[in-house]
Amino acid sequence: MPDIAQELSECQPEALDRVLQRMKILHAQSAGEKTDEERVIEGMSNQIIGETTKRAHQALIARESQRLQELASYEQWSPERLVQEITAMHQTITAAMFEEHWFESTLSTVDHPIHAATYGTSMFRYDLRMLTAENLSPDRLKEFGWIMFDVNALRAFKDCTSHEHTTRFLQGIVRILVNPHGLTQQKLQETGIRVIPMATGGDEFVLYLRGRSPLSSALINGITTSFQREISMSEILRTFLDFDDEKVLITYGMPSSVQRKEFAKLDPRERRKKLDAIRVSLPEKFIPSVAGGGALLDEGILLAVEKDERDLQGGEETFFTLREKIVQSTIDLAEHRQKKNKERDLHQMEITHPRQHAFRLRNSENRRLQGEKRRLKEAKEILEKELTATRAQLEALLAEKRTRNGSMIPS
Repeated sequence: MPDIAQELSECQPEALDRVLQRMKILHAQSAGEKTDEERVIEGMSNQIIGETTKRAHQALIARESQRLQELASYEQWSPERLVQEITAMHQTITAAMFEEHWFESTLSTVDHPIHAATYGTSMFRYDLRMLTAENLSPDRLKEFGWIMFDVNALRAFKDCTSHEHTTRFLQGIVRILVNPHGLTQQKLQETGIRVIPMATGGDEFVLYLRGRSPLSSALINGITTSFQREISMSEILRTFLDFDDEKVLITYGMPSSVQRKEFAKLDPRERRKKLDAIRVSLPEKFIPSVAGGGALLDEGILLAVEKDERDLQGGEETFFTLREKIVQSTIDLAEHRQKKNKERDLHQMEITHPRQHAFRLRNSENRRLQGEKRRLKEAKEILEKELTATRAQLEALLAEKRTRNGSMIPS
């Protein structure tokens, strides 16, 4: 996948404007179909909420609509204003129901709930439709961004502890992402950027960004780096793993029950020796970290254009299929950059912090293979030095022989 940020050309505004015009035409054609609110409610009722909550939502909409109609009659609103007020009320109530119901069940806690990814993608689609309904310029597309995070070394972390402890560790990361008083969140609030954190399952997290003004790739990278720094510097998260703890060393260095049974048979001195060997292979201390990468909505559109053979101009295209291509391309680009950054950081770590690098590998077999690779590399370096020294000695002997032979030639 290309890096769109490195391939932007002078035709970017024209390409974005062309897609926007296409979206507006398709949006107008979809006016008689279900609204986004109706699609959202239908999807929620199928996935999360039950019929009782759905009926309660409809009853609340009906009651508030009646109240607005009575207020409009009393204050003599124009028909246009009444429609606007009812639409705004409908959106507010729908958003509130999202806030209440769309949370990830495993990593959410009472004090620090986090949305499921479905919520973020639904809001992304919804915002894109609302944007299309406005007379917007391509610059408005820069107000939306998508950042993806992947927790580093979670498999190794789990090898050291347990599934339950790993879940609590991930919940600790959630607390940083959703905490409104955190350093990064406060900066976002000050700049008028609303962020929706989400848990996509496993060890992956997402941020959906909505700004009041155009964002930039530099700002996306800054937000990513700021959250990464908060997570790595968290004293609470660092306490989740103590490499000096004997239980951690046993669990990490002897993952199978057979190994642990054999260990239990050793005398105390041999056990201590084995534990020391495991401890030496581990980093000095545990430093939590996440790999991150993000993309702007306008970059997602450019990627969608590049991936589509018909330049998003196909006759069978609908507003909903076009919007899905744009949303998915934005997500794909963010994920691509996150993985690319993770590979780069891991490669650099192999050189600068080999023990941290070894710990990040997914399992004991990978670490064994990495150790074998390192030993082969060291042996190769030694052999190359010996060959270089031998070559130098041979060249010296040949030079000495040539000099000696030259001195025997008669003048």
